[in-house]
Amino acid sequence: MNKKEQNIILNIYKEIYNTHNVLEIDKTDTLREFRFLLKNLNLTKEMYITENQIITEQNNLNLTVKEMFSMIFDTFAKYNIFVNYNIEEINLYYDNLQYEFTEEENKCHNARIKYITDHQ
Repeated sequence: MNKKEQNIILNIYKEIYNTHNVLEIDKTDTLREFRFLLKNLNLTKEMYITENQIITEQNNLNLTVKEMFSMIFDTFAKYNIFVNYNIEEINLYYDNLQYEFTEEENKCHNARIKYITDHQ
């Protein structure tokens, strides 16, 4: 699959995800099917990036908070864990990942979480 085809699929997914979450029109079945498709096409990371773009727009996150979430996402992605920009979800995954993280990653993660919780 080439880049143009990937972008077409991801843009359609973004529209569906946006319709479901922002406009609150039920698209649960369609989202489930698209998630299955994207995971089978090895586009899981791109799927989460697309979802996180909408979450960022929906929650009006400032640039620094958005960057903190992005750094957390990138750190988790090194361990093949993909998360949405949601503190509760991040904390659930972190409970297991903290033992795999380096000391520096743990310090950075804790500082990022503290900044996000203080500025949301």
